[in-house]
Amino acid sequence: MFRPARQRSLLGYVPLRLVLSVFLVFALLLLVAVVVGMQFERHLFVTSGVVQPGPNRLLPAGLPLNVLWKVLATLLALAAVALLVSTTLHNYRSITQTFERVKSLMRNILQSIPTGVLTLDAGGRVTTLNAAAERLLALRGAVVGRTFEEGLQTAPELAVWIRAAFGGDRLPEDTDVALSPPGDRRVTLRLSASELRDESGRSDGLVVLIRDVTELNRLEIQLRRADKLAALGTLAAGVAHEVKNPLHALSLNLHLLVKELAAPQPSQSEVGSYVEILQSEIDRIHRIVENFLRFSRPSLPEMKPLDLNALVERALSLVAFDAADHRVTIETAFDPRLDSVPGDEGQLAQVVLNLVINALQAMPSGGVLGIATRRDPEWAELAVTDTGEGIPRERLPQVFDPYFTTRPGGVGLGLPIAHRIIEGHHGMIDVESQAGTGTRVVVRLPLAGGPAAVKGPA
Repeated sequence: MFRPARQRSLLGYVPLRLVLSVFLVFALLLLVAVVVGMQFERHLFVTSGVVQPGPNRLLPAGLPLNVLWKVLATLLALAAVALLVSTTLHNYRSITQTFERVKSLMRNILQSIPTGVLTLDAGGRVTTLNAAAERLLALRGAVVGRTFEEGLQTAPELAVWIRAAFGGDRLPEDTDVALSPPGDRRVTLRLSASELRDESGRSDGLVVLIRDVTELNRLEIQLRRADKLAALGTLAAGVAHEVKNPLHALSLNLHLLVKELAAPQPSQSEVGSYVEILQSEIDRIHRIVENFLRFSRPSLPEMKPLDLNALVERALSLVAFDAADHRVTIETAFDPRLDSVPGDEGQLAQVVLNLVINALQAMPSGGVLGIATRRDPEWAELAVTDTGEGIPRERLPQVFDPYFTTRPGGVGLGLPIAHRIIEGHHGMIDVESQAGTGTRVVVRLPLAGGPAAVKGPA
């Protein structure tokens, strides 16, 4: 992957050194062949009596022909061995240089990334530590080769975390640890560990990734604070808007009542009508304030085992006549395994009733209301669907905002209250909708003893 491209010579990508080596070997072989041939011819002339052996001959005149072939074969073998050794040395040098370049590149990458990297062998000794880890942990002196307890004395919190990672069944991921390095400000580091494995797949230590999230956490806190202030402003505006109408009606009818009482002969029916309107508007303000308090300060759920299917059936019985008046058909599909779900019966009944009423109000001209329950290994799921007008895609992110409603007469607290209640149960609620095709609301509640009940929603 990191091997550099070979340089192209006049003969293509064939190394020039190999070409020269082959050329020299063939030149040597040609020279040997010429010398042997000359000696062979001389041997023939001597044996025929044409030429007498002289003192300047290269080989004895009586040298047998098989000896000449053995000499030639030996020279060829030596040339082949020389060529093989030359090629092997060349490849070894090339591989060594490539390996060193890869090591240097990986070392530079490791030292350049802003994330701290700390590797440990199976015995807990530090084997690698990049510059970012040294800076984040404010380490002084040599750490590589020492155990993490010895090398991380300036970061005892990290040492405790690594000890837990070595001893635990599951490696921790994205754990925030606050450190106070000597002479530095307090920082928050996000740690994650993964297992190192050798070529055979056996565990060979740990890799610890370290990121400084101090500034990120500060920005998240500021963002949450800004979101709370924005939600408070939206909530206050919604309450003011909702209370303004009954206050106007109270003011108007109170003025008319005073005027009627000031008449010489007040009409009892008029007075009673004004008092009835005043009482009705006061009750309306009371309901608005109750909904506001229920949303802003939800009570803690009293968790008890309950039958979710029976709870849904009771909620449907309360709206059966209303559904019939609106020509709405109710279709149910209950999972019989949901006979014991931990939850607050009163709060969950309010959630189901809110969802069902929302679905009915979305179908003023009739339609189909679907209620389905399902159980999986971790969650109890409740799905409420309708065939109404649906919600435009761009408005879906606002459905859980207080006092947001798509109906002219809606209050806009049904879904926000349901969201707060499901949050209190460590569950999840999602809305899926598209304009013209209806809406589907899915509620998921953690089952008793399941992983979701312990860690809450993801």
